[in-house]
Amino acid sequence: MNIVVTGYAGLEGSTILYDNQTFREKLLSRYAESFFDILRNEQVNTQPEGLNRLFLREKEQGRAEDASEGGVLSALWRVLKARRLGGTYSQKDIPVLQQTIEICEMFALNPYRLHAPGCRVWLSEDTDQIFREAAPAGVPLHVIGFTSKGAAIKRTDAAGESSLRRPEGDELDKFRSGGVF
Repeated sequence: MNIVVTGYAGLEGSTILYDNQTFREKLLSRYAESFFDILRNEQVNTQPEGLNRLFLREKEQGRAEDASEGGVLSALWRVLKARRLGGTYSQKDIPVLQQTIEICEMFALNPYRLHAPGCRVWLSEDTDQIFREAAPAGVPLHVIGFTSKGAAIKRTDAAGESSLRRPEGDELDKFRSGGVF
């Protein structure tokens, strides 16, 4: 099966960080406020109803997970482990906004381990079905890899061999524990 990602990694988490006055002030000392306008873009933040219905059906079947807790890499790990599958994936193929990358770099966070309920990982033999629901609404869809037998989840675009390990929590937890949110 293909491993498919829809939506943007870390989008909602980066929006939460940007909405925090302390973090926003630091960000705006380096970037123009207009750079972050896309975080408010309704089209970027909205999942079409047909895609939501398909997601709920596939989640019920154990073939889809959202990246709400621990980001897209955690969702990838959960969906593969629930099906007792391994796989290979390319992290560079996961859709992520430049704004999220900049926010994460400034605060030493991993955008692929950041809260993103609108980002979803799918295991699919019929990627066209997901595409038909995502494309008209402008939701990005990328095939990032494929499933395999066994337990290993290998990253193919890393320098040297790299395996995905059990999720350690969401990047926002670093700030939640300090009482920032």
